[in-house]
Amino acid sequence: MLRGGRTVSRRLSPPSLAGLSLAAGAILISTLLSALLQGPMGVPNAATVYLLAVVAVGLGFGSWYAVGTAIASFLVYDFLFVTPVYTFAVASAEEWLDLLLFLVVAIAIGRLSALQLERRREAELRSAEAWAMFAMSRDVATAPSALEAAPSLASRLARDAQMARVWIALGPSIGEERVVADSLPGAPRPSAASRWTLHTSGSDIQPSWAHVRDMVPTGRGGPPSKRAADTADSTLVFRVPIVAGVEPMGSLWAIRGADEPFPGRSHSRLMAAAADQLGQAVVRDRLAAEATAAEVAREGDALKSALLDSVSHDLRTPLSAIRATAGNLMDTNVPWTPEGKRMAAQSIDREADRLSRLVRNMLDLGRIEGGALSPSVQLYELADILEPVLARMAPMVKPCEIEVDVPGDLPAVRVDAIFIDEIITNLIDNAARYAAGRTIRVSARAAEDVVALVVEDAGPGVPASELSHIFERFYRLPSRQGSRVGGGSGIGLAVVRGLAEAMGGSAPARRSTLGGLAVVVRLPVESVVDTAAEPSAEPETEAAEPETEAAEPAEPAEPVKPPARVER
Repeated sequence: MLRGGRTVSRRLSPPSLAGLSLAAGAILISTLLSALLQGPMGVPNAATVYLLAVVAVGLGFGSWYAVGTAIASFLVYDFLFVTPVYTFAVASAEEWLDLLLFLVVAIAIGRLSALQLERRREAELRSAEAWAMFAMSRDVATAPSALEAAPSLASRLARDAQMARVWIALGPSIGEERVVADSLPGAPRPSAASRWTLHTSGSDIQPSWAHVRDMVPTGRGGPPSKRAADTADSTLVFRVPIVAGVEPMGSLWAIRGADEPFPGRSHSRLMAAAADQLGQAVVRDRLAAEATAAEVAREGDALKSALLDSVSHDLRTPLSAIRATAGNLMDTNVPWTPEGKRMAAQSIDREADRLSRLVRNMLDLGRIEGGALSPSVQLYELADILEPVLARMAPMVKPCEIEVDVPGDLPAVRVDAIFIDEIITNLIDNAARYAAGRTIRVSARAAEDVVALVVEDAGPGVPASELSHIFERFYRLPSRQGSRVGGGSGIGLAVVRGLAEAMGGSAPARRSTLGGLAVVVRLPVESVVDTAAEPSAEPETEAAEPETEAAEPAEPAEPVKPPARVER
């Protein structure tokens, strides 16, 4: 059984009391006017006065009331004013013709008046429908996803489509659907075994409803039978399939009372539009998820390529040097003096340390990005940490000269000895790469609650526009005349900033006073809190001394002496 695009009721609606009252009143007034015109005023035929009643009823209540008023006016005028009076008989043929013409004109005028009413109501419905569709489109378009737009869409559709309840379920079939939004959450949902399903075959064709009843087995081996409960159900269940192309996405469900009017064209179009927009939103979310996954995969491949490209050269260089020196040591035809062997061993040790530092940086970068750094901070004198690191790095950065300017009265810093060792090592190695045999300066100054450790070089420097990017992983400056050439692995400065921030510090960069790059590592210092009581007029008692001693911090009074060389 199909219900077309027009509004269809399950049974005929009873006549409206207001419509009947208006028709009776209009006929009564027209009768009084006709009696006045044909009596005292001498008008021979006042039947046209009844046309006013037909127009009034047609404009207010539609065609059927207008036609009924026209027929009733015809009969009343014939009974009261046509000779012989007080009877429906007509003596003159001319009177018959006038009455028939009056009836035809009255019905035509009533129909035209009702048509105006229908057009006005249709315009109002179209306007309300357009506003509702605009609001639904805005909700779907502005929501981050279809799931977030579904609750507001269900509530709006229940109000605008005049449904008792609307819920949205997503899934490839009715049995697999999962409810994602409900205008009455928590309330039990009725059985959908008997339902009206909306069918649309195109945007230019009005949607139509088809009644569907699921068949269930009787349980006695007999043929399937309809559920008896559905026939007695006082609720109409409506389903609008949500599809994208030919793929089912879910359903839009709604209910109305069985005694309420069946959904008309406007409400049917509104529900169909909501289902279409939900389907498109689900497809949009799926495409966005696929695009995000593809972008993540692409970035992962780019990261792998950048990692291999960044470290391949730095890995091959020390390995080649180690193999070459070791091969020469193993060659029996090469005469080796004790001094030569010592220098060859130093070369192997230096290259191995360089290789170890590169591998350590890669591991540290992975721990920084994974949030797995756990610094063990203690109090250290900065000069005690710098001394062994500079002594170890001085032979490795030749012919560069390291200039040190670290006052001895700096406050102790709270750092992890391994982290600060790696920071200084990376900064000096990075400066030596670009200093080209010129000076490298290491200085430190106390500023408020930090100690600023500065490592700067006299190289070509970094353009101001690139300073914010040099701490990004695998970032290397593009080659340009008069600037630093990207020849490193691109992870050293990223490790420096990550380790500094893990200890509660920071590592910005600026232009060096020597002309190159300066990296400033801000290290936190020990904050001294005076826990003594405020002076008072009364002398302190001896009983207060144990409390003062117990309140003293458990930190060591003297900074920890770092080892000569920090190892992992």
